[in-house]
Amino acid sequence: MLFIFNSKEHLEKNHDFGGKYTKNILDNFRTFLNYLKNDLEIIDTVPAFPVIEVLQAKTTWLTPELQRQVFESVPDDDKPIIAFLMLSGCRPGEARALKCKDVDLANGVINISATFSNGILREKRKGRNAKSVTIPIHPEMLEYIKNRVEGNLLGTYLFVNVNTNKYYSENKLTKIWDAVRDKVGLAKSIRLYDATRHSFASQLVSKGVPLLNVSWLLGHSSTKMTERYYTHTDVGRLKTDIINLSLKEATVTNVPPGGKAVL
Repeated sequence: MLFIFNSKEHLEKNHDFGGKYTKNILDNFRTFLNYLKNDLEIIDTVPAFPVIEVLQAKTTWLTPELQRQVFESVPDDDKPIIAFLMLSGCRPGEARALKCKDVDLANGVINISATFSNGILREKRKGRNAKSVTIPIHPEMLEYIKNRVEGNLLGTYLFVNVNTNKYYSENKLTKIWDAVRDKVGLAKSIRLYDATRHSFASQLVSKGVPLLNVSWLLGHSSTKMTERYYTHTDVGRLKTDIINLSLKEATVTNVPPGGKAVL
């Protein structure tokens, strides 16, 4: 047990790891000890591990008004992919990987089953157990997507950089976002991810869309992953709700002759 605590202290002292990363290391270590105990029978017991608090990352998002202002600052040639990110909640890497074959115009849906990771196209979505997900095409994206699908081969990327006629690189999207963010005057801490995927989810939750629906649109494996969007979107509704309570005695006002009292 002392060795485990020393391992934790060593990681925290000698490495700039966050709580989640340290927890993952110790979780893997515990799995290894369980293997030694249960499979190899080299050790008799697995000691208790220290509890590591993992703080939930702060979710940043844009209001619809600010998001529209941001979108208007995007260069016209790059508006299609940014609009798609804002209106679908799709991850940038997944949007970059979309091809015309992934579009089902007859049913108005897109199948997301691949992503770019570190410059490599991977035929799998991000996440250990992530499965492909089918999402509806937003009406404002339909004309662009229809023209791309009907005018190109199935293996053609859905969104292309007009300067290279190739798929958008991560570096290209980053440059576009950096320029737009500076033009609008947003804090440098606000990422493209915040202005698109996070804003998409948060705005839907604010409008009362059921959590299960939002979770499906985001491609989350459970609503637990989606619940963080409630922490900052429900406040406005809650303020309205609590007005229904009062410590003041109700008074009768505005009673018209022969009319009904209004409290």
